[in-house]
Amino acid sequence: MLTTIEIIHEPHPKKKAIYRAIHGDQQASGKTAGQALDSLEELLAATTQQEKEGTIVILQRFRPDEFFSSQQQNRMQALMNRFHDALAVDESLSDEERQELEHLISQEWQAAIARAASFLGQTDQSTH
Repeated sequence: MLTTIEIIHEPHPKKKAIYRAIHGDQQASGKTAGQALDSLEELLAATTQQEKEGTIVILQRFRPDEFFSSQQQNRMQALMNRFHDALAVDESLSDEERQELEHLISQEWQAAIARAASFLGQTDQSTH
């Protein structure tokens, strides 16, 4: 079975941007994508048989495409910034903001699936 890891670049207007590596409910962050990935790999190795499995890494560059528009990306980033700001002062998003953010995250996951399927289709065609 493959281990799938998503790496997200999280720019933040008030702090330095970070990279977050995510696998299921486990995650790690770092100043670079490599640091985040290495930290998560260490965490996974300590808790699973991950070293015996293959790994797929998805690096999300957050560029608009036919699967997730720049408007969607901008709104999701604004809500993520609002979420981080709220956490910093021990507050939370309003129910409307939380629902909108969850919906955009779901849309981005669906876009990532469609993007991967498109990539696999292109790769499959190029090998034949």
